[in-house]
Amino acid sequence: MSSPTSILSLPNELLVIIAGQYEQVPWGRSGWYHRAIEAKYRSEWVLSRLCRRLRNVVIGAPTLWTNITVIPNTFQRGSGLGEILRLYLQRSIPLKVSISLQIFALANNAIVWRESWFRDISHEINRVERLSIVLGLRPNDLGQEFLPLRHVAAPNLLHLEIENRNVRSRPPCPVELFSGGAPKLSSVWMQGFFPFPAPSWMSSLTRFQSATAGQRLDDAAANLYLSALRQPSGLVYLLLDLAGLGTVPTDYQIRIPSLRFLSVWIDIYNQQEPYLLQIMDFFSCPALSELVVFGSHGHQVFSLLNTFSFPRTSFPMLHALSFINTDLECSCEYNMPLPTRTHLVDTPLFPTLSSLTLMKQCFMSDLIREIIGTSPLPLPSLQTLTLRPSPGEPVVNVRHALLDAMLRLPQTLPKLRLSPALYYEEDWREVDQEVTVFDPERLDHALQVRGF
Repeated sequence: MSSPTSILSLPNELLVIIAGQYEQVPWGRSGWYHRAIEAKYRSEWVLSRLCRRLRNVVIGAPTLWTNITVIPNTFQRGSGLGEILRLYLQRSIPLKVSISLQIFALANNAIVWRESWFRDISHEINRVERLSIVLGLRPNDLGQEFLPLRHVAAPNLLHLEIENRNVRSRPPCPVELFSGGAPKLSSVWMQGFFPFPAPSWMSSLTRFQSATAGQRLDDAAANLYLSALRQPSGLVYLLLDLAGLGTVPTDYQIRIPSLRFLSVWIDIYNQQEPYLLQIMDFFSCPALSELVVFGSHGHQVFSLLNTFSFPRTSFPMLHALSFINTDLECSCEYNMPLPTRTHLVDTPLFPTLSSLTLMKQCFMSDLIREIIGTSPLPLPSLQTLTLRPSPGEPVVNVRHALLDAMLRLPQTLPKLRLSPALYYEEDWREVDQEVTVFDPERLDHALQVRGF
C-alpha cells in the first residue's frame, strides 16, 4: 500500500495549477464584487505564506499575480494597500494584468487611497489590459486623482471601468484619460464620469456605457456629456443615460451608422407624450437591431406607436424593441387620460420588428388592444410579444384584453411571453396559442447588461 501524497511532494507545475484555480472567478462588473469580498483568501496570497517551498513556487509564477485587487479592509488600511498593489505588479512581470481599485472616504472623512497608486499603474501601463476604478468620493475629493493617467498611452488596454458610487456627487465629472492613445481599447463603462475632451480612443470602441446616476445636467454640461459621441465611431453597443438631461437637444442627432444595440435611460418624471418620440428621433442609427428604453410610460408608448413616422430618423433594421417603466410609484393611469387614437396608421413604423417587450407599462390593456386588437397597428413582422403588467393596473384587465384578442383573432397572434402574474394555465389549456412564462427579474437584468 502506497503512502499518502503530500502537497509538498507535487511538482511545481501542478502546484501552480492548484494555486491558480481561484482565477476562474470572472473579472469586471459581473465578478468584481465577489473577488472584493474573498480577496484575502486568494490562494496565491495564502500559499505564499505557508512555507519556503510553496513561497518560492508561487512567487516565481507570474500567472498567479495578474489579477490585481486593491480593496480597503481586504488586507489592511492606508499605505499597506499600496504595498499590495506594487507587490502584485512586480510579481506579475512580464505578463499583462487586470487591475481593480476601490477608493472611498471613510466615516471620519479620511480618504483611503494614495496618489502613488495611479503613478504605480502608469509606470506599468503597457501591461494593463483591464482597469476598474470604483470611487466613493465627494466632488471636492476628486481633485487631481487621475493626473498620473491623463497623458500616458495605454497600448494594450482592452477594457476600462470608472464609477463613483457617491450619489451626492453632482453633476457627473469630466475626466481625461490616456490622451496619449489607447488603440486596443474596445469597451468602456463610466458612471458619474464622462470622457472630455473627446479622446482619440473613442474611435476604436465597440462598446460604451455612460451613466449620470440620475444627476441633473444643465445645457452646458449636457453638451459636454454628449460631446464624445459627436465624433465618428465604430460603436456596436451603446448604453446611454439621458435621464439627467432636462430637454432633448434638437440641434443635432447622435449619428452612429455601425450601432446594432442601443439601451437608453430616459427621465421618468417627464411624462409628456412627445418625449419618447423625441428621444428616439435623437438617434440616427440605420443598422440598429435592438433598442431598449428604460423610463418610458404607457401613454408615451401608445402615442409613439400611433405615429406615422419619425421627424428625422427611421429604424429599417430594428428587430427587437423593449420599453421598461422604472417608476416605482407610477400613477399615470390615475392622473391623465390615454391619448385618443384619431387616425389609422397604415405604414409600418418598424417594418422589420419581430419582438416587442412591454415591462410594467401603464395602460397595458389598452396597449394590447392597439397591438393585437381588432384593428391592430401595422407590425407585419411581429413574432413575439413579451408582457409584464404595471403594479398599478389590475392584472384581470390585462388578462381580459389578451383573451379577447385571442378569441377574436386566434390565427394572427404572435407568440406570447407572459410574466407569472399574467399566466393562468386554465386560460390557455384549450386554446391553440403558443404561450410561455418568463422570469421578470432575470429578463430585466439581461436587458440592462446586454452587450457588456
